[in-house]
Amino acid sequence: MANVETKHETVLDAGTTRSRLARIYAESLLAAAAKKAPQAVDEVGAELSDFVREVVIENPTVGALIANPTIGKKAKTAALSAALEGRSSDLLRGLVAVLAHNSRLDLLRGIAAAYRGLLDDRAGRVRVRVASAVDLSDAQRSELTASLKKLLRQEPVLDVRVDPDLLGGLVIQVGDSVIDTSVRTRLRSLRTLLLDKGGSNGIN
Repeated sequence: MANVETKHETVLDAGTTRSRLARIYAESLLAAAAKKAPQAVDEVGAELSDFVREVVIENPTVGALIANPTIGKKAKTAALSAALEGRSSDLLRGLVAVLAHNSRLDLLRGIAAAYRGLLDDRAGRVRVRVASAVDLSDAQRSELTASLKKLLRQEPVLDVRVDPDLLGGLVIQVGDSVIDTSVRTRLRSLRTLLLDKGGSNGIN
């Protein structure tokens, strides 16, 4: 048990360290972009997100290249530089070069997420994940956005996905906070309540 706990703590610590490193790189990139030009802050953020999505995530070859510890820095740098050539700013190419030099290319996705978070903070936005049993209409999305804006006092950016298993209602997540009004959860709660009452009455 002690070994399991120790291993669990180590994994958490590693995750925390990676998150901190990703944020440090993101802050440095944002500072460099702001120094270059005000509009560069958003532009490089869009570039970074597109690169991570289109090149790193959607291209298994590149993803495998980055994750392969037997491939050296020079080979990784050359491959990624070729992918960036003619389609990216100096800032993004510089970031990738530094990450390759420091053997930190695996942080790219985390840096993109951290950078997006920094932009949200600057703009007073907050990301909200919404799960719904059926797709929301434009009117429902507008109403939900207005309610969340009033509740959070920030501009909510909805990320809506459909989950038929919810049966009805919504699951709304803002950071670590979750509001669950789904029918599935209410049915589970009702079942638990009935089982508890049945047990206290000697009914199984």
